[in-house]
Amino acid sequence: MAKKIPVVSIIGRQNVGKSTLFNALIRQKKAIVDATPGLTRDIISFTVNHNDASFILSDTPGLDLADSSALSAAILENARAFLEKSSVIILLMENPAPAGFDYDLAGIVRKLSIPVIVAVNKMDHAEEFHNLDNFYQMGFAEILPISALKKVNLPLLLDTIVHMLPAKRQPAGEAYMKISIVGRPNSGKSTLLNSLIGYTRSIVSDIPGTTRDSVDEDFIFHEKRITVIDTAGIHRKSRITDNIDYYSLTRSLESIRRCDVVINLIDATQGLTETDKKIADEIIGAKKPMIIAINKWDAIEKSTNTFREFTDRLIFQFYRAQDFPIISISAREKLRIHRLVTMALELYEKSTRRIETSKLNKIIEDIQARSNVPMLGARLKIYYATQTETRPPQFKLFVNNAELFRKEIVRAIEKILQKRLDMEGIPLNLAIEGKKKSS
Repeated sequence: MAKKIPVVSIIGRQNVGKSTLFNALIRQKKAIVDATPGLTRDIISFTVNHNDASFILSDTPGLDLADSSALSAAILENARAFLEKSSVIILLMENPAPAGFDYDLAGIVRKLSIPVIVAVNKMDHAEEFHNLDNFYQMGFAEILPISALKKVNLPLLLDTIVHMLPAKRQPAGEAYMKISIVGRPNSGKSTLLNSLIGYTRSIVSDIPGTTRDSVDEDFIFHEKRITVIDTAGIHRKSRITDNIDYYSLTRSLESIRRCDVVINLIDATQGLTETDKKIADEIIGAKKPMIIAINKWDAIEKSTNTFREFTDRLIFQFYRAQDFPIISISAREKLRIHRLVTMALELYEKSTRRIETSKLNKIIEDIQARSNVPMLGARLKIYYATQTETRPPQFKLFVNNAELFRKEIVRAIEKILQKRLDMEGIPLNLAIEGKKKSS
């Protein structure tokens, strides 16, 4: 049986730019483009391929045809019936504000319970993005500024369409989440793996470096299948002296890249070492959510403030540790193992969230108004922000001058967003796009 391709429909008032957008997205002049209102009488479709996804893009007639037209009733009935079969609807409006009939169209698509992207057309310049405030009140989650004629933000629109298409079904047996356990040799990785899966799968030894390869095992937690990857202990690169150690390092780094959440084991009896810092740097560089797990906590003499003093010292030695959750565990005694997996699930699920553009931009507006970041809101301006990807969350910021957004400025914005979006412990990718220079 042939696979059914999802349909994405462009709707909007007459002369709002639907056919121009259609042609720009398919990169062909297939729809008739003319300034005469109501010219498009039929639904025109074309198959689009973007980012390994395929969908049928359809251009529909303007739905605000005058009642006096003999074709109006048939056109309206045909268009509405077609919309019910759509997987995503692009509701096209135009700068600077919604018109009266836009609210009628909004009411029609809300009743369909189909994902909607509000594309605000004729936003030719970034300085006009502030007009999006006029559209947020309509209550839609995805609102994008575009220019069909000048091809502004059309790749972003395509990315958003693909994200909102019906999710592919997870193949039977595929893990809900992949966890990678990394750390120095003999930090307790294999013991933790055995505690998680409930039986001895990896060899446990007091001789450092027993595990040379990465090992994948599955277990069920809260009815979710989780794959846990035990890795060979990571040595400092300067100490790698033979091919086996090099192979172990390569496999460990590869396991970080292919997992969803990393558990970075620190040996409580040894404290933080330079190798631990190097491992954390590799995880941060890979933009992976990380939990710092202080293992062998059962072997530490404790008082009331032992954990706080340990974490304070750890953060003093490695300041980036404050960006990630820290938990004390004992893999051997199964101390707080349940909580460790719960934390991993929480981080993973937060990293898959998509933030509404209206909510994101209200936070950006508030950050600029409060002057949380030096010069932001004065010399540095963010016109618009949108999320472009998940796992890891990626955001694009449209700004007045990309060169002014130095590394420390971007880092400060990232930390504020992590806190305001409840994404602490999850690295964010912030792409800064400045105004296009006139040619």
